[in-house]
Amino acid sequence: MSEACRRTGISSYTLRYYESVGLMKRVGRSEAGRRIYREQDLQWLEMLKVLRGTGMSIRRIRQLAAMVEQGDASLEARIAFFGDWQAELTRQIEVRQQALATIGKKIVRHATMLADFKDRKKRELPCITRP
Repeated sequence: MSEACRRTGISSYTLRYYESVGLMKRVGRSEAGRRIYREQDLQWLEMLKVLRGTGMSIRRIRQLAAMVEQGDASLEARIAFFGDWQAELTRQIEVRQQALATIGKKIVRHATMLADFKDRKKRELPCITRP
């Protein structure tokens, strides 16, 4: 397990969780009972990491895992699955780009307000004369 954690950057807690929710099936065990991850397991873990990083729910990933278990018979369904997720991510990116643009305008507006405020303060300073 430690090797899988090191190679994927996924914690042992998360690996065990993925097993408990059915996302990691058929993980081998040594005679001592330790998990043995094959290369294809590590590749699947990398995919899980990518999908979770994009905000995909465990429920949706389970749907994908079920398709993967069906083998080549589910290739069209998987293409549609990934296409739908890609469209959703594109929509989310557009929403965030709009939010970034709005925040950028607020920064400019507030910087202008601050500059105006400082300029007014300079002009309002009382003239101090010495006796």
